[in-house]
Amino acid sequence: MARASTRSTRSISPGAAGRISPVTFLQETASELRKSVWPSREETARLTMVVIVLSVVASFFLGGLDRIFSETFSRVIF
Repeated sequence: MARASTRSTRSISPGAAGRISPVTFLQETASELRKSVWPSREETARLTMVVIVLSVVASFFLGGLDRIFSETFSRVIF
């Protein structure tokens, strides 16, 4: 069985389909941000370190591939 939608049932005129006022937009945005679950300081620091480490690993990997292809093509072409 389908669940009932919790979205508001505002009537929208055909000419204003998809348009809302800036004030309404900001109110709805603030409402959604209040519903968000924000990470703790420790979780943020840990995940930031994971991103930095993975970025460094990816850069070394891609740099190594670049070096290998560069050497290979320079020997084949010259």
